[in-house]
Amino acid sequence: MEFFEPQVILFVEDCERAAAFYARLGFAETFRSADDAPVKVEMALGGFTLGLAHPGPAAQSHGLEPVTEGDRVCLTLWTDDVESAFDRVVEAGGQARREPHPFREVLRVAFVNDLDGHPIQLVERVG
Repeated sequence: MEFFEPQVILFVEDCERAAAFYARLGFAETFRSADDAPVKVEMALGGFTLGLAHPGPAAQSHGLEPVTEGDRVCLTLWTDDVESAFDRVVEAGGQARREPHPFREVLRVAFVNDLDGHPIQLVERVG
């Protein structure tokens, strides 16, 4: 037995809207539930899979209790230009949370919330 293909699932209000947002950041769609209004969409970037799921079906089908508010997870995206990445995410509809700033002398970091309030940390190595 082995584990493979890890995935993080974000509970979102609207899978279509969230998928369009993450597509603008470079994620490619790899799966979509067959529903008229999808309840799950999977997207990949650089070997990482991100699931976008509506919380209702997850609760009903699997007995989960999805948390849909607050800083329940933070997605980190490494970049070679944190200022441009910050601008790109904001232009895609993200909400600026903390502008690019130095961190521990070797990084520049910024934070933006996605359309459902999940924080996205943008990180660049410097020096």
